[in-house]
Amino acid sequence: MKMTSKIKPMSWGLSILFFGIPAAISYLAIYGIMQRLHDKNVPVIVNYFVSFVSLMACMLLAALVAYRLEGNALSIKSLGERFRLSPMQGKDWMWALGLFAFQAVIYVGLSATSKWLIQYPLFAPPAYLPPDLDPRTQVGLVYTEFLGVSLKGNWWLLLPFFVVMFFNILGEEFWWRGYIFPRQELAFGKWTWLVHGTFWTLFHVFFRWRWLMILPGALALSYVVQRTRNTWTAIIAHALQMALALIPLMLGILGASR
Repeated sequence: MKMTSKIKPMSWGLSILFFGIPAAISYLAIYGIMQRLHDKNVPVIVNYFVSFVSLMACMLLAALVAYRLEGNALSIKSLGERFRLSPMQGKDWMWALGLFAFQAVIYVGLSATSKWLIQYPLFAPPAYLPPDLDPRTQVGLVYTEFLGVSLKGNWWLLLPFFVVMFFNILGEEFWWRGYIFPRQELAFGKWTWLVHGTFWTLFHVFFRWRWLMILPGALALSYVVQRTRNTWTAIIAHALQMALALIPLMLGILGASR
């Protein structure tokens, strides 16, 4: 990797800091900003973008700022080398598709763990969560609304969906896998996937009722990224996961029944 000489190891202390600060900010956004906007009757879609999507946008910005602070050049080539955005080869595609399939099965298979955990006060979600994030909401094969807006006939809702998708994927993958992961590899070597996957699971403290669902997929994702040394594998698997939501979303817009 050409950029290794500019990368400094991220050991335990820095890992706690670089995962802990985003976790704390995200927690305050969900349990502070989101609640206040809810109490002021701000529309769900506005609340969601202000308190949640903006976090993903800030994460993307943070990754790019951190990249520049390392002294890297402002060029696509340099960015691709530093964030390990290598051209996808045949084996990379197999790993990415396998990761997507594994995470999809795990997510569905362990979905009941969220409903089990929310029985305990420590893991109970706040009452003001939008249905799209609330584990108490029953989600069918067809969505009737998206972020508090009725779907039927509202094709414009595809725009905020793709905005969410863009910042969610690039914000997370550029920050966690593009910027942080290579630095952790210099500190943890062959065990980076285990350390990174565990830290990334704990980062989701604001959605802690999902921890048991997230952990296996997080470890698998970290393993694939380390095995392929290609952040595109994570980006593609992440994108495919979110793209699955397009099916019930489109059906809802078309007015299909549950």
